[in-house]
Amino acid sequence: MVDHARAVGPASGHTVHAPLIYVGGKLSSDRMVLEGLTPAHAPLMIEGFADASLYRWIDVTPPADSDELERRFRRIANPYAPSGELWLNWAMLLRETGRYVGLIEATVRPDRVVHLAYYVFTAYMRRGLAREACTTIIDHLWHAYDATEIRADSDFRNVPSRCLLESLGFTRRAHTRTTKVHGLPSVDYRYRLKRAG
Repeated sequence: MVDHARAVGPASGHTVHAPLIYVGGKLSSDRMVLEGLTPAHAPLMIEGFADASLYRWIDVTPPADSDELERRFRRIANPYAPSGELWLNWAMLLRETGRYVGLIEATVRPDRVVHLAYYVFTAYMRRGLAREACTTIIDHLWHAYDATEIRADSDFRNVPSRCLLESLGFTRRAHTRTTKVHGLPSVDYRYRLKRAG
């Protein structure tokens, strides 16, 4: 039986990947529903994204209003990126309260290497929600997109984010990335999670 998502060419021995196909639909974890992001989520999430403290360790400024956030969501809501990648985004809906608590982003490259990023709104941090959502998303990426490796970056000062990645099984790569955060020099630690087997 041939795995049509990942077959090996007999002559070259190289892995040949089928084109990336978006797999839509909601995902569920114990406490959350993870919804595919749409522009309509903007007014429901603006309060969390407008909080300046959310951007302490990343070089991003808060949206000025719901319209600005909607424009951003409109740009990233189409999963088929011009570069040939897939842009996957999930709004994190907490079942107990019916409120949105964050966003998970995954960029899937044609070679099935994925870059993962996440926002959890300040009021909902330190509750294990990021770990729960990321665990669900990672499992989905292995099975639905045949991911071979998942990568993530974290500012070296962002200890909670680094601890989250390490608790998920990510290992820190040898090299770092020099960046700027709000005009000041910084360093990102780079992590990877390899597919088992």
